[in-house]
Amino acid sequence: MKGTTRWWIEGMLILVILALGLLVRVEDLHDWQRHPDRSLYHGEPLLTTFDGYYYLTLTRDMAEGTYMPIDEKRAVPDCPPRPQPPPLLSTIGDLVKIMTTYSLNWIGALTPAFLGILLFFPIYGIGRFYGGPVMACSSGLFAIMSFYYVYRSSLGWFDTDCMNVTFAMLAVFFAIKFGETEGIKRYRWFGGAIINYLLFLSWWDQTPQVTTVISLLPLIVAIIFFYRPAKREGIIFFGILATAILGIFAIKGMNLPIRTVRGIIDSYKYISKQVQGDFPNIGITISEQAIPSLQEIINKTTDNMETFVLSFVGLGLLFWRVGTKGVYLAVPGILAALSFSFAKRFMIFLAPTLALGGGFIIYQIWCLKTRYRVCAIAAPVIALIFVIPSFQKDLFKTFWPKEPPYVIAGMDEASRITPKDAVIWAWWDHGYPMIYWSRRATINDGQVHGGERSVFNGLPMSVSSERLAANMMRFFVTRGINHGTHTVYKACGGDVAKGFHLIKKVMAAGPDGAKELIEKAGLRPQGRLRSTEDWLQFFFPEKARPVYLFLDWRLTLTNYWWYWLGSWDPKLHNGIHPGYASFYEVKMKGDKITGVTTEGERMIVDLRQGIIQFGTKRALLKKVFLRYSTRVETRDYHRPKGLHFEALVEKQFGSAMDDHLAESVFNKLFLRHMFTPAYFEPVSLHTPFYQIWKVKGEAYTRRQAG
Repeated sequence: MKGTTRWWIEGMLILVILALGLLVRVEDLHDWQRHPDRSLYHGEPLLTTFDGYYYLTLTRDMAEGTYMPIDEKRAVPDCPPRPQPPPLLSTIGDLVKIMTTYSLNWIGALTPAFLGILLFFPIYGIGRFYGGPVMACSSGLFAIMSFYYVYRSSLGWFDTDCMNVTFAMLAVFFAIKFGETEGIKRYRWFGGAIINYLLFLSWWDQTPQVTTVISLLPLIVAIIFFYRPAKREGIIFFGILATAILGIFAIKGMNLPIRTVRGIIDSYKYISKQVQGDFPNIGITISEQAIPSLQEIINKTTDNMETFVLSFVGLGLLFWRVGTKGVYLAVPGILAALSFSFAKRFMIFLAPTLALGGGFIIYQIWCLKTRYRVCAIAAPVIALIFVIPSFQKDLFKTFWPKEPPYVIAGMDEASRITPKDAVIWAWWDHGYPMIYWSRRATINDGQVHGGERSVFNGLPMSVSSERLAANMMRFFVTRGINHGTHTVYKACGGDVAKGFHLIKKVMAAGPDGAKELIEKAGLRPQGRLRSTEDWLQFFFPEKARPVYLFLDWRLTLTNYWWYWLGSWDPKLHNGIHPGYASFYEVKMKGDKITGVTTEGERMIVDLRQGIIQFGTKRALLKKVFLRYSTRVETRDYHRPKGLHFEALVEKQFGSAMDDHLAESVFNKLFLRHMFTPAYFEPVSLHTPFYQIWKVKGEAYTRRQAG
């Protein structure tokens, strides 16, 4: 076959592979349009990841000219700085907005799909180095078809995952070219590696230390193991490199390596779910941080045990055949290995490693064609057999938005019915979407959700006292962590547990009852906070931003974690995991109540005997609370133990729960609609989809002293 013809065939094959990769990433749009109630809001697509709204908000700020140094809508009142320069993903979104007529929602939905298929190119380059065009094309195909990678680089996933693997593998590709190229041309590849590093820093802006290691370690490997220049050439290169490093240290500080190591250690502690200090590691509550089983890894990568095993065999064979040159793949190999022991989010790095292993198997079969002609046909056929399970799963599995339209409607309504300076108190996974859709400030989100902040985020919904809940939200929105809760801890001599419980007691007592608590606590002076009245004004500020509580159906699904965090005790290093189950299509007929669980199982309540049964579970009821539009019906079975069953009868929504959640502020507001007007005021109730409550709380002025 002539060289020109071979290149044409290879070029056409690459286009077909890229087209298939794009197809499996955008085909969900067909299902979205058929089911707009699950995916579209006002005819436009929603994102499939919470974090995507962070980058989409920054894109909007850039487009509207409101990209300021401080992000006044995040983590109120501490408000972190915005990244400078803006993240690369947001910049790309802004450029697309300038060059097209697409809305931001369409840009956020479609951009990841086009960026996701770019992984093909570094994999193609690496595959060509290890095994020529056959391995290059087959590895590239396997990589962009890997199910979990498709999931995190598909329609609506406007997050860094759609290019994290690409930048990581580009670092490997440039390192290979630098290490294997002779003469002055090798420094072009070195420059490419540095440019890739800088772009990666701007792309994965939240983890610069990890980005640095992923980008530069392959280059260091190339320098140590494969870079063998002439003496004069080496002196010049290392001299320039040393000067550049010293210049970076002069700008960033001589302790830059120490800060980098600390950042990596902190990231390790986060993904390993280690408890840090007095508050929990929030990583344990996040689904993508869970450790997957081997079966889940197989299902979400190759979707086939045989292909999975053969890919690993191919990877082992690759390392055996290429010897020390396999060390280039150390970084992606380590990242892929983390998915087995730390978190499922690392499964995206299994895409390139398994793809290279599978591609090497296909290459080895192809090489046998000179001895066995059938191998010329067998190689592409086996490649198809490898990829078909993933392709079918990619094609027929629909990825739906995390935030459904009926919850987005509540956030959109908040933009119209709350003051512009309002703070919306929502659970942290709503943080980014809330800022984007409501244009209002929040106190917690997917980036700043540390253990302490998340504990205070869940606390008002978990406690039974409405007074405590309202006062706590008002206090936290005004004082925050840096100049609020930490000030109390310092005043308690650094005893976090003592300070934490004092804050709760003071909030529950209100301005009138808190005076004695403060005097007994013996708080140490902190700046201008010296007298009891100073502390009362601190805990119950006279002026505070308007606060609104946002409750929604998702809280009924995530209660296991937000209640645990909200009930956290820093002294015991633990919280309470409640029992809770939600039911839909709840209907009454005589002494029977029927419904359906979130898993589609049938639920039956026998009001006469006080028994509930759903799925395989059967339990005694302690109390029943039935809310109608004009009345409330209760039944007490006078049992020391048992579940509570509560329902909004006309809304056909109900829940079974233990004592903890039954008496929580969340349940009192969300299901019972029973509240104390002094602390909460209903603004918009669309149960079970969402609710918006105005939080009142109490203020203290010096006039009260008299």
